[in-house]
Amino acid sequence: MPLPSEIATILKDKLSKEESQRVTDYIEKLQSQIVDLGGNLPDITKVKQEPSMEESASSSFYVPVYDPASNAEDYEKAGEYKQKASDCKSAGDYDKALEYYNEAVLAAPPSALLYSNRAICIMKLGHYKIAEEDCNRALELNPDSGKALKTRGILRMNHLNDWHGALSDLGQSQSIDFDPEIATALKELSKKRVEEEKHQAKERLAKEEKLRKRAEEIAKAQKEAEEEAAAEARSAGGMPGGMGGMPGGMGGMGGMPGMGGMPGGGAGGGMDMGGLMSMFMGDPEIQEAMKNPKVMTAFQELMSGPGGPMALLSDPSKLQKVMADPEVGPVLQKILGKLGGAGMGGGAGGFPGGPGAPPSGGGDDNNDDDEEDIPDLGEMPDLD
Repeated sequence: MPLPSEIATILKDKLSKEESQRVTDYIEKLQSQIVDLGGNLPDITKVKQEPSMEESASSSFYVPVYDPASNAEDYEKAGEYKQKASDCKSAGDYDKALEYYNEAVLAAPPSALLYSNRAICIMKLGHYKIAEEDCNRALELNPDSGKALKTRGILRMNHLNDWHGALSDLGQSQSIDFDPEIATALKELSKKRVEEEKHQAKERLAKEEKLRKRAEEIAKAQKEAEEEAAAEARSAGGMPGGMGGMPGGMGGMGGMPGMGGMPGGGAGGGMDMGGLMSMFMGDPEIQEAMKNPKVMTAFQELMSGPGGPMALLSDPSKLQKVMADPEVGPVLQKILGKLGGAGMGGGAGGFPGGPGAPPSGGGDDNNDDDEEDIPDLGEMPDLD
């Protein structure tokens, strides 16, 4: 168990190192024996700390305060006491000066100057808190008492560990009654204030920087979330589940009546799915139209159905039905037009029943001449 702090201090200050160690070892041995015999050692953490010399002295130190109820107003007697007190104070006899100041306080209502002078004597005798109280009394009577402000400022700076209060008091006292010695003290206090402000500014900037970085992180996260949501929306709205593809791209196909023909050949004659996607989704009108579920379904059926777009082109009745839909028809026409321009030869403009083609079963008047050139098989001679 550790020794009480006051005992350890005595051993350290009064004895040599070897002697102190011997006493410490002996005390610890006694403590161990007490515990072994079933005894209890006192909890030194709960032992009441003795007051410091200043606190002890101040607790027994007392100065009287004027009581208005006494109706004491012997100003002549109070003046005599103040003169005697001033003489003693000038001579350095602060105890005797304090006695006379106390008598003066009780003889008549005291002034701010009387309390200020008594505070100086009390400060010289080492009772700093009580001296500060007298300064407070003086300032209650006269807030512009330079002597009270100066005395309290010195107390706070040198004895009460309150340099903020000291800076305020001494600054005010200088504006009332300039003192070169106080000016020097104010410079030191002002340096402390500047250092404190620098430290506070540094802490404030660090806090602001931390908040700024946090705000940037939040903004970045929000932007990434928005971009991700937009990408998902485009993917979901434009091509849900992806586009049933045309493996290897659209192969070339032979010409079809009414179309300029699709170049024949293998897979190399067409456009691959990546190219189609890039072409379609690069068109704002098609991209916007794909948000319509009905259009999207028709487009998927067109691209992923058996035979792909050519199956639709080869079925005029089905093509007419799809093209007649006011929502699907215009978009499909635009898509087929792009397919035609992307490698389908003469384009989609001439397929039967398609956009721009004559109605099925009808014909151009100019075709009558062609029909006249075809011989009637019934009029052919019998070769037998």
